[in-house]
Amino acid sequence: MESGKIEKLLERYDEGKTSLAEENILREYFLKEDVPEHLKSYQLMFMFSAKQKKETFENLPDVGGSKGNRYAWTSIAAILIVALGIFFFNDSSRELNENDLGTISDEELALEKTKETLNMVSQLMNEGTADLAYLKEFNKTTNKIIQID
Repeated sequence: MESGKIEKLLERYDEGKTSLAEENILREYFLKEDVPEHLKSYQLMFMFSAKQKKETFENLPDVGGSKGNRYAWTSIAAILIVALGIFFFNDSSRELNENDLGTISDEELALEKTKETLNMVSQLMNEGTADLAYLKEFNKTTNKIIQID
């Protein structure tokens, strides 16, 4: 095929005005071995496109992302189950009957039980404040150091 016709087709190709038949003519021309030196860059381009056209994918990537969707729906279902469980099962434990309260009918016995309970709370509080003595010593030492500087 004459070089002038190929160059005109290349100009039209560069402008995007060629038909598919004309592009096939160009592709067939550039797949030959004997191409002029000034058109070698086009030969590389058409050889690459011919090679890409022959390639096929055997294992197509998973576009749908089914694992991601499954994970999202599983998470949503778990959240709903937990929320419904908290709402329905925890609500029944809030109802208290008068029989559930530990009532004592004898006033003196109730007073003794109250004193015992308050004494126990007081002992626990005193145990917690005993450790604060070390903290007071630490603060005194810190204040001395700060006043020296």
